[in-house]
Amino acid sequence: MKRLKMIRTLILLSCVATMAQAQNDKGTFSIKPMAGVNVSTFSGGIVSDLYHTKAGFTAGIEAEYGINNWLGLSLGLIYSQQGAKVDGSVSGIVTEETGDQYLTKVQYDGKIQADYLNLPLMANFYIPVIHGLALKTGIQMGILVKDRMNAKTIVETIKIRTSGYWDLDETGNYLRMTETNVSLSDICKSIDFGIPIGLSYEYKNVTLDARYYFGLTKLDKTEDPENTRNRCLSITLGYRFHL
Repeated sequence: MKRLKMIRTLILLSCVATMAQAQNDKGTFSIKPMAGVNVSTFSGGIVSDLYHTKAGFTAGIEAEYGINNWLGLSLGLIYSQQGAKVDGSVSGIVTEETGDQYLTKVQYDGKIQADYLNLPLMANFYIPVIHGLALKTGIQMGILVKDRMNAKTIVETIKIRTSGYWDLDETGNYLRMTETNVSLSDICKSIDFGIPIGLSYEYKNVTLDARYYFGLTKLDKTEDPENTRNRCLSITLGYRFHL
């Protein structure tokens, strides 16, 4: 009987020791390679429903230092494919040098690819009652490595007469309509700042991590920038190596 109790005690201690490795002890380091998928879009802008979500790939590595048994501080280097699908229309009045005015509607159908090298600095709060569970937040800087918009555009224009009436043709349609394929690069700012928040669960050094990123930087680098900002949900799977 005593031997049986001793075996049970040893098994319990072994389990506790294994569970303790789900995070860093105080003063210790670990590194965690990770990879997964993104679902990203842009928020704000002239037309709120112009941007839609697109999927992408993300991968990188994080290093973490144990401040104490319930708090860790991590710094990451993560490649992230972000951007948005573009599907919608924008309308406005355009005045030419001659003084003629046109009501113009541009219909977009395509996507914006914005790839970043992200550096998240995170505080990881480990929950004692649910071992392996952590809440995390911090700050993140993103370095733009590639941006391009590929889209089909349909531009429709109506000339505005001085009487205030729209100048339509005999069928009541727009006077001018053109369809083109647009490919643009260098459309986003090179640096992006924001706040990531997330939740992770670790079991036997394998970590499932979900984060949502709130971009704070206005992305458009034109003279009249829109209030578009990055939004991105990342889900990754990683493995922690204790050093």
